[in-house]
Amino acid sequence: MPAPKNAKQPTDRAAKAEAKAQFIEFDHDGDHYVIDRENADNLELLEFVEEEKYILAIRGYLGKDQWGRWKDAHRDDAGRVKQEHFEPFLNAVMEAIGGN
Repeated sequence: MPAPKNAKQPTDRAAKAEAKAQFIEFDHDGDHYVIDRENADNLELLEFVEEEKYILAIRGYLGKDQWGRWKDAHRDDAGRVKQEHFEPFLNAVMEAIGGN
């Protein structure tokens, strides 16, 4: 005997809401970056932002390897990373964290 049209369905069969991804991913200047969502929710790193210690914050969000990769990608012929490259990257990181 079929169930009536308006019968309640068992909740164990209901589709579960998709959990947020474990990582926040974004692209900048042709490179792909991944931030662990747990790291993005770190009050101490946000304190660095509030105290305008942006390099410490970004290095903390990205981790040592990705931070080094970003710097290496922006080195000039003399081996220096100019400050002009940092602000757009800072904005991209903060937008990725804030939007996710």
